[in-house]
Amino acid sequence: MSNKEETLLLNDTELDRLADIASKTVDAAGEIILKHYLARGNVYNVSNANVLSWTSVAAEAEKAMISLILNNLPSHTVYGKQTGWNNCSGPTIPEFVWVLDPVNGVTDGLLPTFGTSIAVVHNGKSVIGCINNPVAQIKTIGRRGKTTRNGVVVRTRACEHLEQAYTDINDPDYNEDAKYAYNRLAYKVGETFFNGNCIAYSELAAGMLQVIVDSAVEPYGLLRLVPIVEGAGGIITDWQGNQLSWQPSPASSVPRDGFKVVASADLTTHQQIIFYSRFGLSPFSSLVFLIMK
Repeated sequence: MSNKEETLLLNDTELDRLADIASKTVDAAGEIILKHYLARGNVYNVSNANVLSWTSVAAEAEKAMISLILNNLPSHTVYGKQTGWNNCSGPTIPEFVWVLDPVNGVTDGLLPTFGTSIAVVHNGKSVIGCINNPVAQIKTIGRRGKTTRNGVVVRTRACEHLEQAYTDINDPDYNEDAKYAYNRLAYKVGETFFNGNCIAYSELAAGMLQVIVDSAVEPYGLLRLVPIVEGAGGIITDWQGNQLSWQPSPASSVPRDGFKVVASADLTTHQQIIFYSRFGLSPFSSLVFLIMK
């Protein structure tokens, strides 16, 4: 690392302050989400009940999140899934960007498998990731060198053999990438779970999963994941094993099909997943690769 890069790094005190504000921000959103979630649980047919749609709930929660962040850090920029750019002028990349997804992974039913997430990006690098399940009351925060789950430091748990790996992947009917991943991996790993959304990454960080294979990940979803996985000792890349990155600015483009993500508990497992799946390669190009080897 160069001296210039070292001067750009935030110290532990600065990271702790950002993590504390992120924690309070997801709590503020959680109060709103939980109120509406419980209201939905009191009716039999949600579609006919006098309750807010999840989009409206997310918008209300995001408004509260933005207010809390900018009250504490008025010079920072916020990018929200519902509202877009806030406190941002021009196409340049701001020093600090807070990336918000107030309700991720919600379904039409009442299963509490969704979460509120935040990424704090400093000079283009995601330095804080936070995922909170307000119903289960499980909050995971990742930063350089440390990931906590409800305040307790957690670490990923490696598996000795790939066929022992608890794996979360998208349902094969989700899209063509999900079908491809399922066909390549389902019979090479251990027990398979589907569509864990952001909560799955919290579980990987805590040692409950060993592999996550994800597709069509949006940028505000991507940025929260890296500090959480890496802070717990895990590995996270794209499907070719390349580092994940997205510069949050009004001028940034987003891949048409989103980002393809692989997260693993340890390097050996990660290398095996990349090797066996041959992600991003057609069967023909895989054959050519093997011949060349």
